[in-house]
Amino acid sequence: MGKRELFALAAIPVLVVAIVWLPPWVFLAVLGAGVVLACDELLTMARSAGFDAGRWLPLSALAALLAASWIWGVPGLAAAAVSILMILPTARLAHPDSPTGSLGGVAAGSFAVLFLGVTGACFGWLRLWPGDPQGVRLLLFFLACIWVGDSGAYYVGKNFGRHKMSPRISPNKTWEGLAGGVLTTYAAAAVAAAAFDPGLGLTHTAALATVLAVAAPVGDLVESQFKRDSGVKDSSSLLPGHGGFLDRTDSLLYAAPPVLGYLLVTGLL
Repeated sequence: MGKRELFALAAIPVLVVAIVWLPPWVFLAVLGAGVVLACDELLTMARSAGFDAGRWLPLSALAALLAASWIWGVPGLAAAAVSILMILPTARLAHPDSPTGSLGGVAAGSFAVLFLGVTGACFGWLRLWPGDPQGVRLLLFFLACIWVGDSGAYYVGKNFGRHKMSPRISPNKTWEGLAGGVLTTYAAAAVAAAAFDPGLGLTHTAALATVLAVAAPVGDLVESQFKRDSGVKDSSSLLPGHGGFLDRTDSLLYAAPPVLGYLLVTGLL
């Protein structure tokens, strides 16, 4: 058993315990810490790509945005986002190198905070908005589909991949791996719907599996283009066998808004 499997074997039960048996704020605290660490990695990648992006102010702004979103909902997210778009460029005026690098630095910092802030807020709302126990069941369904689909894509691509899907952006990804990920996502959705009873029904289970089968690999590719541009293989080496927090959360975060949107449009939330 390699580092990837050992880490997953240790980390997944801890996260499941935090979701199922502890108060919602514990999961949100864990999620918020992971999103902030992922943002730190994205800002480091931006600096490697030549953008003079800050660190502590954007990270503090992200933490505030997540907290506001989970406490006050959409109005909290909107107020925090507007504040960030005003504060980050204004704070750049005090930078010793200003105006040099201001446009790229502010743009990279603002994007990192808003991209991970909005997707992270939606991820947290998947736990909060349905209430208990439905929020727990829905979140477990969501995680199971993405984790199993990601593993299916990884192992099928590793063992049977022959045709490159996007060699310039992600050289290791293949069409065979994508097919394996899609099939295992549908299988995971069927099993998770029966095991966790998220109250979706057959039609909505299939529809959400389709959304996840598309959104999760796209989220992975989005992060891969940032890594290629900054010249790194992994966002960091914090997680043994998995890279960094951004590497492990890219699919989860990217898929959260379309899943939340589907649930809202169909009246399931």
